[in-house]
Amino acid sequence: ASLFEYDDVQAFSFAQMEAHWRANTAAPIVLSRALHRHALERQQRRHHWPDLSSVKQHFASKPVFARWAPQVLDDYVAAGFVEAPQGGVQLRFSREVETRIYNTLPDHLGALLRSHPPRCPVGFIAGTQSTEMRQGGTAAARALAQHRFIRFEGTHLYPMERPEDTARQVLALLADMA
Repeated sequence: ASLFEYDDVQAFSFAQMEAHWRANTAAPIVLSRALHRHALERQQRRHHWPDLSSVKQHFASKPVFARWAPQVLDDYVAAGFVEAPQGGVQLRFSREVETRIYNTLPDHLGALLRSHPPRCPVGFIAGTQSTEMRQGGTAAARALAQHRFIRFEGTHLYPMERPEDTARQVLALLADMA
């Protein structure tokens, strides 16, 4: 279910969204706690393996990564890991950087878009099984992208799950904007 009371384009406005967030403090608190929990999990995330084969086996066994197209997982393993000083391989980026990214997700997009509306067409592709879209609702994205709001089979990480289909969808959106 959406966090927003108005989940269709005709009934949505940024003012209504802001009023909803101000009047319903429970939803932001729940979302904030979920993001904090996610950040803590990231800090505890494994970051060292004996070799790239072990990395691939590890991630292929995780439900989120198991949905990825095999070549995408191969590319992630090849590009996302480096030799570790103590031997073996480790994540190319630090867990602290990833945690900082999640801890600094913008929470003022409504105000930002009101003060600086896009001066170009906007497209938005939402995964049909995206937990993130269910938590945040689709009204703002629908209002922003208008007829270029597209539901696409997959999770929040649909580009990794269906890269060729995603590329075709992006190209179709770009052609529509031309």
